[in-house]
Amino acid sequence: MSSQPPSQPQISADGKFYWDGQRWVPMQQTVPPATATKPSHRGRNLGLGCVGLIVVVVIIAVIGSAGSGGGSKSQSLHWSVDGRSTGASTVGGTDAVQVTVTNNGSNASDLILYLNASDDWFKHHVITDPDGCTINKDLERLECGPLSGGATRTINVAGSPKDAGNFNFELDVADEEGSQLSYPDKGALTWSEAVTA
Repeated sequence: MSSQPPSQPQISADGKFYWDGQRWVPMQQTVPPATATKPSHRGRNLGLGCVGLIVVVVIIAVIGSAGSGGGSKSQSLHWSVDGRSTGASTVGGTDAVQVTVTNNGSNASDLILYLNASDDWFKHHVITDPDGCTINKDLERLECGPLSGGATRTINVAGSPKDAGNFNFELDVADEEGSQLSYPDKGALTWSEAVTA
């Protein structure tokens, strides 16, 4: 008795059996090509996708740290920053901020003083003497020129308060290399000031 159907067998209405001449025999089913007989690449593809995603995240992190001054330039800025400031003044009176920067690292191309953090000293004062620094009103900063490695510079910024109130001010020190700013560790000075009318 043949286990294969004849060349022109009689097939049942549901297509599951054929007549071998004596009885209905189940049809031998062939495995369709899309079943699990081929090895699955899903796990491998998922693993490759995860590796690719990790590589993209690492590249973005490296580019982000280089763009934010976290590259090797900022690590070379070993500055000591100290200062003092006026704690009380009057509108239209005199006010001053003094900062001393000692460069214990490589040469700085341009010493930058920012007075616009916290309550924004730059907006609440008229600068009457920038002590040799250039006032950049658009960027709200003072550009004070290069500072060689090993050099110390003290800058006295004089101003006159425009607004009364109790303020918390901050002065940040940076070096500008091209268009990228690099900040030394512990470069910010903070203080409180009471300005009366």
